[in-house]
Amino acid sequence: MRYKNNVLDKLQATDTAINRIKIQVNRNVSQDEILESIDSLKETLEQIREIISVEPDEFDQQFRPQ
Repeated sequence: MRYKNNVLDKLQATDTAINRIKIQVNRNVSQDEILESIDSLKETLEQIREIISVEPDEFDQQFRPQ
């Protein structure tokens, strides 16, 4: 459950970052600032991947021979 909550928090951060990028593009913000926001978004996505890759597969655990 902890992993689920962490991923949900990161997905919310991802949504926020996407909205920030949209606003920056619409307001013709400098390309450097937009690229910085995109890099931040990439980092958040990588953190989500790491959380998911660490989480044990519940299905696998349930049916694993003991």
